[in-house]
Amino acid sequence: MADRVAASAGLNVASSARSRFIGGISGLRAIAVLSVVVFHINPHWLPGGFVGVDVFFVISGFVVAHSVSDVRISSFRAYFCWFYRRRFLRILPAIYLYVLVVVAVGILVLPTSDVTRYVEATGIAALLGASNVVLLWKAGSYFATSSENNTFTHTWSLAVEEQYYVLFPIFSYWLIVRKPSSARVRTLSVAAVVVACLLSLASAWYFTHRWPAFAFYMLPTRLWELGIGFLLRYRGLRLVRGVAVPGRSHVVAAGSVAVLGALLASLVLTSADAFPWPGALVPCFATVVVIAIVWLAPGGWLDRLLQLRGLRFFGDLSYSLYLWHWGVVVLMRWTVGLDRLPLQLIAVVLMLALALMSYHFVERPLRHDLRLLALGTPLFFGIYALVGVAIAGACLALLHEKPRLGLAASNNVEIWDPARVAVAEPAGTCPIARSSADFGTGLKISYRPTCASVAPHRIFVVGDSHAGAYQLMMNHVAARRATPIVLYWSGGCRMLDIDDAMLPAGCEGFRDAALAEVRAAAKPGDLLFLPGLYTPLYRKIWDDAVPADTGLGKAELPLDPAKIARSQALLGGFLKQGLSIILEAPKPNMPTAVFRCADWFNRNNDYCRPGWRVPRAEIEQRRSRPLAALVSIQQHLPAIYLWDPLPMLCDAHFCNGYKDGKPIYYDTHHLTAFGDDLLLPDFLAILDRTMPNASARTARPIVRRGVSP
Repeated sequence: MADRVAASAGLNVASSARSRFIGGISGLRAIAVLSVVVFHINPHWLPGGFVGVDVFFVISGFVVAHSVSDVRISSFRAYFCWFYRRRFLRILPAIYLYVLVVVAVGILVLPTSDVTRYVEATGIAALLGASNVVLLWKAGSYFATSSENNTFTHTWSLAVEEQYYVLFPIFSYWLIVRKPSSARVRTLSVAAVVVACLLSLASAWYFTHRWPAFAFYMLPTRLWELGIGFLLRYRGLRLVRGVAVPGRSHVVAAGSVAVLGALLASLVLTSADAFPWPGALVPCFATVVVIAIVWLAPGGWLDRLLQLRGLRFFGDLSYSLYLWHWGVVVLMRWTVGLDRLPLQLIAVVLMLALALMSYHFVERPLRHDLRLLALGTPLFFGIYALVGVAIAGACLALLHEKPRLGLAASNNVEIWDPARVAVAEPAGTCPIARSSADFGTGLKISYRPTCASVAPHRIFVVGDSHAGAYQLMMNHVAARRATPIVLYWSGGCRMLDIDDAMLPAGCEGFRDAALAEVRAAAKPGDLLFLPGLYTPLYRKIWDDAVPADTGLGKAELPLDPAKIARSQALLGGFLKQGLSIILEAPKPNMPTAVFRCADWFNRNNDYCRPGWRVPRAEIEQRRSRPLAALVSIQQHLPAIYLWDPLPMLCDAHFCNGYKDGKPIYYDTHHLTAFGDDLLLPDFLAILDRTMPNASARTARPIVRRGVSP
């Protein structure tokens, strides 16, 4: 194959004993891909299996250098075009097909959610070798929820390799093809590659604990892994020149045991907490030694082991299997689940079937297609570019049509999405101009009535993601009461610290900045609304199992007087400024994220078994401690209104995820658009009682609907 492509480009390729196919590397590829597949099916089976990708990097660094080791040509342009023609034939057809198929299936079954918002963008970026950049920008950690549920997360490693291929033709042409005649120049050139690898290794050390996502996803911290593979191929023969290394010698046999043991141990023991530094060191350098043994000292037991037919089979299939396995894993997580052994076995069968079809009908045929090989260089790359653009366009068109084509219930944003921008208000209400801007770790959203008569007072809403989930309701309030509203929200950053909940990094700065803006802008008669999550969760949205402690045990814990006093002091300052204050009482929550279980194809997922129907008495007990804290604050500051949504969200006996067939909750605790609409009449009634009397709070009797101490 290499000879044929080279000949078509006018290159001379000579084959030597040391540059022919190395069968043991195929077996090493099998170990790498199978470790990744096993890890993704069930990480408990092989906790460090993700390092198989690092094994691939070292192999790629070696194999790509090996594939050009006997190319001889004086023109860099011809070499450059020949190299990229081979890379395109090797990589792009399969990934083009994968992106198109998986985007189409995802449009059908993936719900509309924050986690899936950038799935298609990641897939389109994968066509350009830039998916790692999108993942760094939008998803963060490889082990984050948004990464684990993105069907294109695994393409980050392909992007790293493709970015490496931008650099490779430059230094490989100089070192391998042209071969500097001066020993001093050659030594300096190799030294430059070594320095680049050392700098990359240093950056991996530096960024692992300062910017872990960058350390994981980006080429600067991974270049050393590809580079040591290249250096092995470039310097390996020189290091053993004139020395016979029999593969069956006792030294090689003993070394093979040690190095294979180290590699296999890394697949079990490597921790994601210290990765890639120092976690990638053992698997990468063990891989270098394994490659050196099977290349320079063939015939030993390790070489024979890695050339077993079963390993060779998976090694040949490794690219297609790596490409398709992750799509199967993620799509099954979103639909029927992947928690039970029968489902995991079904996943394995699907992975193999798709990989075999991709390998035999796409990957191999197009790599050897004589018509493609015969195309002129401009036409060849033009066709690939045109196909890539067409697939990207098809993905964008499918994404645009997702609300109509998708099967997931949550695609109906009119019912599900409380943050949608386009909101239809009843005739006669005031048109609203909505704007938003980043604000620290969160957002600042302004609702400005544009009608002739605007209310003299403003509403300020400050809170965590539960404040963000009231975006639709605030739009309705602004329109129906012609009242300007400013909403500040940041996930996990509630305003009142009344229990032992841990707040995310950056919350203190967000809270201080938001409240400072309110103090500076608010006038007597304005309203401050403080919603937040206080009821203990059954589980987080992405937890597979409901923990044994369902939060009931916290109900009997004593309140912290110091925290309550700090909250009272904070709120007292706003009361003295002349503001009215509404606190939201703890809302019910569900043991299951409703959007993950809203469809016929995911409702029987193991995750969904706890359901979304909870006895009201249980909810009352779960929220009793934070409710007592808020009631205590209200008793010391009776001008504060404590608004309780629970009576609108629950019936006499149960709190449900649905009402009249429509979802109240989006996930386990955030309300849907329908949930906002459900609470709107009561909130408007409370608002009408509260704001007009802001200047005479001491004479106003306090009413607490639905709240009992």
